[in-house]
Amino acid sequence: MADDIDDLEELADRAEELGGENEVALSDLFNPSFMQKHTDFESLEEFFEKSPWTVKSEDDLDEIPDGPFNEYVDEHTVFANQDEMMNKAGEKWTTDQLGL
Repeated sequence: MADDIDDLEELADRAEELGGENEVALSDLFNPSFMQKHTDFESLEEFFEKSPWTVKSEDDLDEIPDGPFNEYVDEHTVFANQDEMMNKAGEKWTTDQLGL
């Protein structure tokens, strides 16, 4: 029982550290493990290299029209669109940070 309490306290501490908004690099959200499990690609870099766009920065990514990008995501991932992909990556990152 003491171990359970310690585990809960550790989980609470980790959750408190994550409180509020977090800026997470795309490479951390879409790490190779995530990309290999959910996409046709080995890495985020390959995902962008094989795309019809040149993406060297987040600004480049912001310039891609949503419609064509969502089609690319739908075709090459298990997600219907970029929002689904981002949400799943965020959930995965959060659970990893919490040690769950």
